[in-house]
Amino acid sequence: MPLHPLIVHFPIAILILGAVIEIVNVFTKKETLNRFGTLLIIIGVLSGFVALATGDGAEHFAYQNWGRGLHDQIELHSLLADVSMFTFGALAIVKILFRHSIFKWNVLQSKALKGGFATVLIILLSIAGTVSLAVTGHLGGKIVYGNHSTTSVTDSNASHQDSDE
Repeated sequence: MPLHPLIVHFPIAILILGAVIEIVNVFTKKETLNRFGTLLIIIGVLSGFVALATGDGAEHFAYQNWGRGLHDQIELHSLLADVSMFTFGALAIVKILFRHSIFKWNVLQSKALKGGFATVLIILLSIAGTVSLAVTGHLGGKIVYGNHSTTSVTDSNASHQDSDE
């Protein structure tokens, strides 16, 4: 069994928790949550890239053990994983640029940009990232835990009962 199904759960959990904290912090405006949310998103994105790197091994394993019939599901899963990482990566960049004083650019730290624009962007990216990540995870679960045999459960039960008689 490849490492991918074992590794992906960490970034999924971290990114979803980070997105929830980001949305909650839009309303609470606490600096502690701001920093913690950013930290979780950054850790989630970095660990997400590790999960992406292990995806090729999982893809080869799936084709080798379950055949090429899963090709479309695997390709969609891979595309949505890329979309999820891009979305959360964008969220990390927005957070660093607009919500932290790492860079002293007057344009990015203005009240108008720092307030309304950044807030809307953070909410949209958090929601979009979480939705794409959830769909990616669901497809991955279907790939790993789906029924890959050609015999249905009822067919195997019927043949088992016939042999008992």
